[in-house]
Amino acid sequence: MQVWAVIAQKGGQSKTTLSTGFAVEAAREGASVVILDADDRQGSALYWSERRNDDDVMVKDSSVAGLPLHVSRGRTSGKIDLIIIDTPANSKDIAMLAAEQADFVIIPVAPRGLDVHSVLQTVKQVQQAGTPFAVILTQVPHQGGEGQEAHAGFAAKGVTMFNNRLHFRKDYYKATPLGRTAAETEPDSKAAAELRAAYDEAKRLSGFTTKPVSEAA
Repeated sequence: MQVWAVIAQKGGQSKTTLSTGFAVEAAREGASVVILDADDRQGSALYWSERRNDDDVMVKDSSVAGLPLHVSRGRTSGKIDLIIIDTPANSKDIAMLAAEQADFVIIPVAPRGLDVHSVLQTVKQVQQAGTPFAVILTQVPHQGGEGQEAHAGFAAKGVTMFNNRLHFRKDYYKATPLGRTAAETEPDSKAAAELRAAYDEAKRLSGFTTKPVSEAA
């Protein structure tokens, strides 16, 4: 059983896209998955869940005070394989708490100047918590070298990076209001391939394994 936290201090970094996308991929592999929506301002994961017809991923509202209890119960229940904490922007306290509760932290960032600067502050926070983490580039432009430059810049500072990245694609954003992911609405699309590859890399980086579907059935 593992707990992943998706943390970014700036909004619009694709935190919920990753949280829901990774949760669905894990559930597809037979894992029992819970998303803890710790964003009491937007509640994007809850919004997504309310529009989802399938019950393969459970989404729970979690206050700051309730986060440790939710995680503790999940760890001891013996019924949950993966908890993903979807955190709000502009909340260092929740970010720190989520990092402390997690086994692995995913830090998404769009390769823009101010966003890159803000993520370095998040990296420092997570390092203080002592939790393994990796930065993933999201909303990467299709043209230009912003993605490569950001990746090289982080790597030069010794930051662990996802090799996979999410480009700016409409399929990600069209899926959310439907309670789906891009891998579900457009399974043969580039967005779906990126999402699956990023999930596979998150498993490798975190050491998370799921049962084969045949065993989980």
